[in-house]
Amino acid sequence: MIEVVIDDQVIKVNPKLTIDKYQKIQGNTIKYSKPEEILALYLGVSVDELKDLPAEKIKFVESALSNHILQPKTNELVTTFELSGVTYGLENDWQKMTWGQWVDLEVYSQSDKLLENIHLIMSLLYRPVKSENGTKYKLEKFKSVDVIERSELFKLNLPVEMWFGVSSFFLHTLNEYIARTDTSLKVKMKIENHLKPILKILPKWLHPKPLQDSIFN
Repeated sequence: MIEVVIDDQVIKVNPKLTIDKYQKIQGNTIKYSKPEEILALYLGVSVDELKDLPAEKIKFVESALSNHILQPKTNELVTTFELSGVTYGLENDWQKMTWGQWVDLEVYSQSDKLLENIHLIMSLLYRPVKSENGTKYKLEKFKSVDVIERSELFKLNLPVEMWFGVSSFFLHTLNEYIARTDTSLKVKMKIENHLKPILKILPKWLHPKPLQDSIFN
């Protein structure tokens, strides 16, 4: 976390691109093609307010953000993490997912709503850890009502690279499944239709490499 003191006010800047900021940038790529707009977004001020801030302070933040942004991008899958004193874990028993989970996931993953629903999908896939035993863990039961409340916390605090990691994991897994199993063309096309919206909002460096005989070739 980068801290900047301006007029006795401490401004905390998260150098990582949060889900919230990612959604705003991707939702208006023309506006955020301008460096000053991105910097203002990180600082939580308007561009006009940004112009009134001390030059040396802004240069410091700009330099710190640049150093972080220039670091190699990763799409590492995060299985557990801690936020606000609570440990969350990625869904680890897909065969026992409830009907409600699948319904919510399908609703949130609609192509025209996927970008704005990233935090909801993350909240659906990650739940509080009930118990741990080494690398194994058990999650609290899924409750649809908890997804909304948890999603707002995730939206403002989770780095979007965690979403990239989860998305990449599923894309690769499904791509391999399609290529290596005797799946009907109808089922393959249905899976592909679900993957297309995710591919559209993922950076190209996260797209899975097509396997032999895959419909992605």
